[in-house]
Amino acid sequence: MPCSPFLALPGLGAGVPLTVASNSQARANAALCRFLIEAGAVREGDLPESESDPLQACERAIDAWVKRQVGPLQCLEPRFAVSVLDEHGHRPAMRGDRQTAYAQLDLYWCEYREAEWAVGEGLEALNAAMPHLGATVLQVLREQSRHVYPLFTPDIACDVASYVYWQGEMDEEAALDMMCEDCDEAERDAMREEMVTRGKLDASYPEWARNWLSLPRKGERRSKGKKAWKPCNLRHAAKTLTDPRMRQIAADALALSRLTITDEFLPDMDGEYIGFGAVLSWDEGDVTTRIYDDLLQMAHQAEFCDRMGEAQIPMSDPGALGAWFHRMGQRFEAIGLIDRLIHALSAGH
Repeated sequence: MPCSPFLALPGLGAGVPLTVASNSQARANAALCRFLIEAGAVREGDLPESESDPLQACERAIDAWVKRQVGPLQCLEPRFAVSVLDEHGHRPAMRGDRQTAYAQLDLYWCEYREAEWAVGEGLEALNAAMPHLGATVLQVLREQSRHVYPLFTPDIACDVASYVYWQGEMDEEAALDMMCEDCDEAERDAMREEMVTRGKLDASYPEWARNWLSLPRKGERRSKGKKAWKPCNLRHAAKTLTDPRMRQIAADALALSRLTITDEFLPDMDGEYIGFGAVLSWDEGDVTTRIYDDLLQMAHQAEFCDRMGEAQIPMSDPGALGAWFHRMGQRFEAIGLIDRLIHALSAGH
């Protein structure tokens, strides 16, 4: 018996769009693309033809442009993203049968995939090569990264441990008093063993890594018995160290320290801040990562902010986006230097 031929299923031609947008939305999307091209943020050839969503296409083009400014990275994965807002600062929506007009670009950046980098051995080696060199490099990373690419460093881990585990106190005793009101000493000791304690933190990092280092103000007297921090001369280190790798670390730290980084793009934050670009542990898998993971878990149970920076750009002024790019110049340079320092200190692991 002859077989019946298979019926051919209908198909859409290549020129037929898979999604249909209203005329008002299509006009808004076209205006967005024109704005970005007129601002010089993207070239027409940068817009991927395969992307049906104009906003995502523009976002990918801007992200690619920024990464060309930053240069190749080995540790960090910054993501620059955009969304659109209406004149009231809200997400555009359909009102009746019309799309509300796009009035602002909400441009922000964050880390795509934060990772742990063990830097303790590298910093200790720098201190051994020249007094306070490791401490100085770490302090430069702390100071210059906080407003451009924040890093979760040992001093931050100690601060977080205080309010995540210890009720804001300097050690675990008050928290244990609350949790072990009806426990005997053995149960209290068992609970202490499972906790992140002051003793574990003190054993994990040297004192200069646990504290934010700062020079005393002019005329200020330090407390009796408290050692003064004497930063290393990075310019001298970059010229005189015999190890070329250490010379390069000192030179990169010096270059980073000379950049002018302000807080002008600080995100408008609600909730816990978790916008860190990397976790700088002392030894791989040490207590730093546990504290960071517990912070993330706590933050995701409520409001949190994971943006490193943001800017609202009025779409009525194409020059505003170009001005933002110009003001970001030193930040792009800082991201590259931070990446190189983390990679060198962690020996690439």
